[in-house]
Amino acid sequence: MITPEPENGNSWRRFLPLILAFALGVCLASLIFFALPTKSVEEPGLADPASQDSPSASQDAPLDIAATFPSWNPDSEVLARLVAFVEAVCEPGGPSYVAPEDRIATFDMDGTIISEKAPFYLDYMLLLHRVLDDPTYTADAETRTLCEDISFYAYRGKKNSDLSEGRHRASAAVFEGMTPEEYRAYVNNFLDTVEVTGFDGMTYGGSYYKPMVEVIEYLKANDFEVWMVSASQREIVRAVVERLGIEPDHVIANDLGYATTGQGSEGSLDYNMVQTEEIVLTTPLYDDCEKVGKSLAIAREIGKRPLLAFGNSSGDYSMLNYAMSGEGLSMLVIADDEEREYGDSEKAAEAFETAEKELWLPCSMKDDWATIYGEGVVKTALPTEEELELAEAA
Repeated sequence: MITPEPENGNSWRRFLPLILAFALGVCLASLIFFALPTKSVEEPGLADPASQDSPSASQDAPLDIAATFPSWNPDSEVLARLVAFVEAVCEPGGPSYVAPEDRIATFDMDGTIISEKAPFYLDYMLLLHRVLDDPTYTADAETRTLCEDISFYAYRGKKNSDLSEGRHRASAAVFEGMTPEEYRAYVNNFLDTVEVTGFDGMTYGGSYYKPMVEVIEYLKANDFEVWMVSASQREIVRAVVERLGIEPDHVIANDLGYATTGQGSEGSLDYNMVQTEEIVLTTPLYDDCEKVGKSLAIAREIGKRPLLAFGNSSGDYSMLNYAMSGEGLSMLVIADDEEREYGDSEKAAEAFETAEKELWLPCSMKDDWATIYGEGVVKTALPTEEELELAEAA
């Protein structure tokens, strides 16, 4: 006789689909959980690295040439070679990588980052303003006559070497007794208020070459130490480049004398200043930061060879070669634009030949720069010989 199964003996089978579905869900949930990336517990004060703009991330992004160098022609081969060099030395692990502490860039001032012939060098024009045009200062007759002679040549864009010694002496004497801070304030007032000869809409403080300002900003953004190396006076250069964010201790130039207000004729080794004294400018002007003097000054004051060097004239050739004698690169800014600037085609041709011979980058103002001084600045004309003669007679 067959014994019948209990009525509920197979009732569990009715729940089998639910049991299988539950087990499958657990398996899927486990797979998803272990597949997700885990986030480590952060230490106090540390942000999520994914939320930071890391140097490597910014370096991987392609450089926007038009945004970084709006004053350059975007198809400039010279600019492309400069950017390629900078990117190579800044690429971690690359064959040309240079550590930030060794990324030294040196710039000349007149004719390299600011106007040189408007109508003449900045330190000349400052001296002439102080002696001939500043109503708050009265020079002695000898200094005034000297500056009138200098003015005769400067407004014609020329230099008379016979007047150089007198100019050096006068450049120091007419500012003697000012503190360095007072002198820089005077220079800044000159930059802001005196109009550049030969241009409309431009003071000396607005006579920076915009393309070169962009180069300086680009280099600083890539951890270069930017130094200014000029044959002008150090305190003048400090005032000029302070506007570009270059610190006073990154300026190498010709020096005025320095003394304390109580020092008198005592030598530096024989006198100690007291707390109530100030340091002031005195004489003479030490003129030793031109040609090879620039390279010697760089070695003395920086202690490292430049990786990049920028200049515009024979006074800078030694500095450019100093950079090239290592693993560096040099650029020669060439004033060949006769429409927007007072370029000289004959001198420009010689400069291009020299740059080719020395393997420097030849930067053409005419071909490489979309603008020189920016909007609102118009080249007019330097005074004619007749106008100069009438002014001198008056």
